[in-house]
Amino acid sequence: MGEWRLYAWHPKCTGAIFRVTFNSQQSRLRLFVSVSLMLLAPVVPAQNSKSAEKPNATAAKPQTQVNRTHLTKMSSLQENEALKFARKHHPELGHLLERLRSTSPSGFARGIREVHLARQRLERFREKQPVRFADELKNWKTDSKIRLLTAKWAMSQDPELEEQIRELLRSRQRARFKRLKEDRAKLTARLEQLDGQLGLGAEELELDLVDEWNRLARQAATTAKSQRRKTKKKSTARTKSTTTPEKSPETKRQTK
Repeated sequence: MGEWRLYAWHPKCTGAIFRVTFNSQQSRLRLFVSVSLMLLAPVVPAQNSKSAEKPNATAAKPQTQVNRTHLTKMSSLQENEALKFARKHHPELGHLLERLRSTSPSGFARGIREVHLARQRLERFREKQPVRFADELKNWKTDSKIRLLTAKWAMSQDPELEEQIRELLRSRQRARFKRLKEDRAKLTARLEQLDGQLGLGAEELELDLVDEWNRLARQAATTAKSQRRKTKKKSTARTKSTTTPEKSPETKRQTK
């Protein structure tokens, strides 16, 4: 077998380039799986400089809890649902995960967890922001394809794969700009609404004040009228009980 060499780069490696030499198809497969999983793993946001300079016990405790949550074993149902999701929306990723399930249980656990978390996130969009669901699903598919193609490119340095990756990066960039424009349009509409409220003239403000006062006065008058009615009923009942004494037994006999 010929000797193969891989030159790969990843943000987690802080810009370092590493080389691996291998001599068999099985070694190539294992390396492809390793690179794929590395690219599928989420990049944890860096903490700000102040928190990094002054770590404390209270900050470390939540991080431990997050890690424990992350390592919680998934149920078979969750794994199957995540695998079904991958097969439907990115068949090549689904095929890779199926292969990992039998050849690398630990690798499968890492990969299927990332798909599970992505699926949960998308389901939240479907429930709370259905208008954005389709775009977010498309973004996930694009990201997933970029990662898997990058792992392939790292194995072969194929110019065609590089061009596919670049086109997907352009597509992702266009989608990002589209979202930004939509957000800007919403903010612009909101600002115009606020400007309209702030731009009311003195006469309009006075009319608005009169309307608001009339509403408050009606509410207060209705409440006061109801309260006076209740008080009058209580007073009448109390007066009747004090002015009409009960007849004694002797008076009742004389009356008969």
